[in-house]
Amino acid sequence: MSRRHELDALRVLLFALLVPHHIAVGFVDWGVDIYQFVNNDLAGDGMSLFIFWSHSWRLPSLFLIAGIGTWFLTRKATGPGFIGSRLSRLLVPALFGAAFLNVFGGYAIAWMTGDVPHFLAFWWLWLTEPTPRQIQHLWFLFNLALYTLVCWPLFALREGIARLPLSPRSLLAMLVALSALAILGLKPHAAALVGDNYQFALYLIFFIGGYLVGAKHQVVLDWAGRHAWMLLSAAVLLFLVKTVLLTLALLEDVPTGQALAAGGWVPAGLQPANAALYSVVEATTAWAWCIAALGLAVRFLNRPSTILTELNRAVFPVYVLHFPVTLVGLAIAAQLSWTWPVEFVLLLMFVYGVTWMLWRIADRLGPVAYLVGGKPAGPIISAATANKT
Repeated sequence: MSRRHELDALRVLLFALLVPHHIAVGFVDWGVDIYQFVNNDLAGDGMSLFIFWSHSWRLPSLFLIAGIGTWFLTRKATGPGFIGSRLSRLLVPALFGAAFLNVFGGYAIAWMTGDVPHFLAFWWLWLTEPTPRQIQHLWFLFNLALYTLVCWPLFALREGIARLPLSPRSLLAMLVALSALAILGLKPHAAALVGDNYQFALYLIFFIGGYLVGAKHQVVLDWAGRHAWMLLSAAVLLFLVKTVLLTLALLEDVPTGQALAAGGWVPAGLQPANAALYSVVEATTAWAWCIAALGLAVRFLNRPSTILTELNRAVFPVYVLHFPVTLVGLAIAAQLSWTWPVEFVLLLMFVYGVTWMLWRIADRLGPVAYLVGGKPAGPIISAATANKT
């Protein structure tokens, strides 16, 4: 079977999008609620809109791609050996990152908020007094490990799933409906930020949806490629509708609008107007952007190359490494008096550059590479060889 290079390329681009997204949070006023500090020069509503757009589909798309990738991973085996290997692949870098990498981001936050013990003392407390703050961005890996374990019985039905008479339209309609039901049923009762509460169920649906897309990948990807521009147009329109609905809610009452965006309006005693409509649009928007991205990747990114092969090797380790580097970079940038566009661009260069350098070092240290989600360096695979994979 020929390798789907467009999926490799899309995976690289989606993980690369995490860096500007996470940097951007440090340039908006409400970023203080997430990082506990923000930059000295803020970017304003345009940056908030970028974050809102990115957040509306980047995480669903990552779980979708993970589900598709899991379909290909289960070609050879689905038994205990597979599940053990898969869980260790996810949990080893997650646990190592939480204990030994994220401490640098945690220390950057402590430095910015005035709670600054000696670094080694801070690290000792980090290791001996576990708290959820240590997980930071690595919640994605813990969720993915749980999803993989929950769906393990599904993997044994692989051949039967491949024979299901699902057209791309019927599959997409089913997944949109399930996602909307998850949001409608769970979001009103609890806010979510890092894959918890209603997002836990929603992202599980995207992961399972990815596995189903993998089962029908030839048909679904070809269909998405043929309708890429229509899907993109629908995604843009739906995002505009979502933005208008949220803006109207915020204009009517800021706390209610914020609850509509984050969730948990019922226990707060709030009643957002058009909450049901917003929830349906939220689910549909996420799927529209995800499938549009697949379609555009089919049309423009289905090309093998040695660069793509190397980037695909690096993408998981760069994900593991990038967030503490981002927090350290934001803490340094906050001390400068430059304009935010200059600082933003320099931070992009800093985070991409430092995380790539750290990955290249780990890549040359044999089994150490596993600790950051990589594999020991081997011979570079040529584009011709990759095309035969």
